[in-house]
Amino acid sequence: MASKERASHINVPNTLGQQLGLNIAWITDQLFACYAFGGKGKRESSTAKNLSSVDVNLVGADFIFEEPTIRSMVTEGSRVFYRLQRLRYDVAENAAKPIDYVKISQKYRSIVRRGLQTMNQRVSELSDDDPALEAYRNLISLFYSIECTWHLLEFLVIDSNSSGAIVSSLLEWIRFHFPEPERAATEMLQSGRELDKQEEYWPVVKGLILQGQTTIARALLRVHTSSETHCFQVAEQLLQSIPIYSVYSGLSVHRYKTQWQCWCDNVRTLVAAGNFAAEPKLEELLRLVSGERKAWSEQLRSSTCWYEYFPGYLLYTDSSCKYYQLGQYANDWIAQFLTNCRAAPDNASGERQFKFLDKLVLSVMENNLVNVLQQVQLFPDNRWFAVHIVDLLYHAGLLEMNAADEDENTSPSKQQSPRAGAEVSDGKLVRESLLFDFGSLLMSRSSFWQIGMDYLEFSSTEGLGAREALLARVPFQTERQADRIIAVARQNGYLEVVAEVCKVMTKRSLAHKNYSSALDWATRSRDSSYVRDVANIFLEHYCNHGELLCEQQVSHLGSKVFISSRLVFLGAYYDFRRFYRERSYDKAADLLVRLMDSKIMPSYFWPCLMADAVPLLEFSEPIIPSKETYTILEHLEMDLVPMVDQRRKKITNNSEPDVDMDGEHDLSVRETTKDHDETALLPKFYSNLLNNCTEDLVKILRLACARNLSRALIIENTDPTNNNK
Repeated sequence: MASKERASHINVPNTLGQQLGLNIAWITDQLFACYAFGGKGKRESSTAKNLSSVDVNLVGADFIFEEPTIRSMVTEGSRVFYRLQRLRYDVAENAAKPIDYVKISQKYRSIVRRGLQTMNQRVSELSDDDPALEAYRNLISLFYSIECTWHLLEFLVIDSNSSGAIVSSLLEWIRFHFPEPERAATEMLQSGRELDKQEEYWPVVKGLILQGQTTIARALLRVHTSSETHCFQVAEQLLQSIPIYSVYSGLSVHRYKTQWQCWCDNVRTLVAAGNFAAEPKLEELLRLVSGERKAWSEQLRSSTCWYEYFPGYLLYTDSSCKYYQLGQYANDWIAQFLTNCRAAPDNASGERQFKFLDKLVLSVMENNLVNVLQQVQLFPDNRWFAVHIVDLLYHAGLLEMNAADEDENTSPSKQQSPRAGAEVSDGKLVRESLLFDFGSLLMSRSSFWQIGMDYLEFSSTEGLGAREALLARVPFQTERQADRIIAVARQNGYLEVVAEVCKVMTKRSLAHKNYSSALDWATRSRDSSYVRDVANIFLEHYCNHGELLCEQQVSHLGSKVFISSRLVFLGAYYDFRRFYRERSYDKAADLLVRLMDSKIMPSYFWPCLMADAVPLLEFSEPIIPSKETYTILEHLEMDLVPMVDQRRKKITNNSEPDVDMDGEHDLSVRETTKDHDETALLPKFYSNLLNNCTEDLVKILRLACARNLSRALIIENTDPTNNNK
């Protein structure tokens, strides 16, 4: 039963690897890195070559849920998952009621069935030469296997009422996944009489018998042109009186087996007596329903997989079969299946190889849940199936085993339980690991990160910690996406994530010269350094262009200005400009002097601030008192004059003929920007700032201060109010 399924080939575009060979290093269980690697001889032979650059190729599983036709499966599955967690941890309405795990399982399966239906519809619309056709067929095969396995687990493992007879559930399962005989019979019955003239009549009737659908088979036999003959009448009575075991019939297993044996003996006697010799096809059907091993062996050669006719065989041999007996029956049936496949004349390989789904179905029937959980993780579905089925089994109590359970397993009653082998050691760790990996995978996708947050929330302590780290790495492009991340981060108290997202948006806004948005994102980040840098850009832009940026926005910052002292200065200077426009010169002058005395003004802004003082000093009736005028003069000599001297030195150094102009220019720039913060966000406007520091400005300021001082002293010394003071 060894599997020889075809593996896919991956071409790694690594030029150096073609020369030296490739080595791999696993990053996660679904992602590894490929890089060039060679032995000592190969490395020595390539010493002359330039090996300075080494490519590293990341190889991992594709994220299949980006496909639009199945994209909704992630969203719908997460809703069912989240609802189950809320019910399980008593945080939902009606949480006191017992949880119907079978109903939840059916919701999951309905999601898969809808996805299969959508993909089948999509395939029917594609042409045969469409390159997407093969991809859709692979997805259909994948999710068909998932639904088939989930359905089997649902009634064998999850359903607590399946401890009795399981054959009826197996028959329903096989009819669901092999619906061709029932569909063909429906079409034939709707078409009219003389159905036996059609070539497909007897194959369809036999297919129904093999699936245990005796009622529909009888309906087809009744429309046969010879249905009034003796042999058909006897067959109708036999099929009608076939004993079927049911846990609700009130019939004991021993009594049922007695009735069944009597019925089989009666059928075999009638067949041996030649009552059906005139109708060999009908006789073959009666041999099948009587459980004749030779008749069933002949049918195995036409089956597509080993379990296609297995439930029907159980129905006609032991319909009272329990789950703990199913594994033995399945292995006996497989041995017979392989024997007949080897003996088939058209079997070129001599033995039919088991596919992945064949082995998985066998593991479920053997009640080997450990093996099942290992195999479901091998589905190339990004572990969507493994995550949800393991979580469902865990909450249903089927993955729990502790010391007490192990002691109980030694008791005869525990050993006879049909689910005694269905428990998994460390089931909690398996569930947490799968939830962590799946949640981390979704967090790496820009479309599914919010769903990934839900899976990580219920994974483990590590998962809760990873939510914050992974949320900060979620890719986003628009402001709307950034707002969604910030809303989730604030909801969970991840203030550092909020700050990081705002910083990224600040840089993007500055790169697009959207200064209003940059200021808004910077203040939302609550990071003083970023707010300071944006405020510097606003101030430097005014120094170079004489234009106020985003004046309305700055005036409505409110308490946000206190995030950074530079923003406080920016807001105060905007207030000064507003007072000046409104002709409130007294308020403007008072605020200007206070700004000069403050310790929050950047040094590069002195020329602008001093230039703003000139018109206020030239009023015929002074609005700046003598004391404040002395303050302006002090700052003129202590702050502005040194900047003028620095500019003079710069001009002198640039005019020297023996100096390297490029190096000197760099030096002058460094000297010019010595007082500027090197952590600023963008290349600054500061290259022209010192050009505003002219000797003419100093002369004009000195003259204006002298005039204002003389006028202010005369008024202050002659005003009787001031003399009294």
